Amino acid sequence: MEYLDRIKQLQSLLDDRGKVLEKISGIHSALNSIKTTATPPPVPEALSKTQVVAESSPDPAGDDRSYDRLLRTLRDMQLQIEQRVRPLAQLTVQSEVERLREQAQKVQAALQDCLARIDQGVVTCGERLQEYQRRHTDLTALNQRIAALGETPESLPESLVAQDLSDTINLRLEKLRLAGKL
Repeated sequence: MEYLDRIKQLQSLLDDRGKVLEKISGIHSALNSIKTTATPPPVPEALSKTQVVAESSPDPAGDDRSYDRLLRTLRDMQLQIEQRVRPLAQLTVQSEVERLREQAQKVQAALQDCLARIDQGVVTCGERLQEYQRRHTDLTALNQRIAALGETPESLPESLVAQDLSDTINLRLEKLRLAGKL
């Protein structure tokens, strides 16, 4: 949650920065129009707030110096904004990358755990298949003894003796699908 707050804060700063840069661009345009026209245009609101007055000056060289000084001030402001916002943006991005890497490592560990459990399930399945084959053989021998004594033998479950593990798993999966369990 803290990282999301930082990202929102950065977005707010970037939005504010965009507005400030937009105002600076407007001031640049106004200054350019002051320099190129003989009659001074209306002073932008941002300039009137900073008490910068670029009204009529009888000395054209003085106008150029004022313009250059204002332009330098604007560039300094723009540079200061960049210098303050860029480190915050980099810090926020770095923090988010670290958080995402940690999250990815946790998910990767969980996936490895899932694979380990799947592997263990396959090994256990192989063991159960061997046990099934052994018990099926024992049941067949018991049925043969019952038949030898003249009685009707019990019915046997299906034989998986001739099948290997992958065939048995595929057969069982198909039966589970048909039964609607998968």
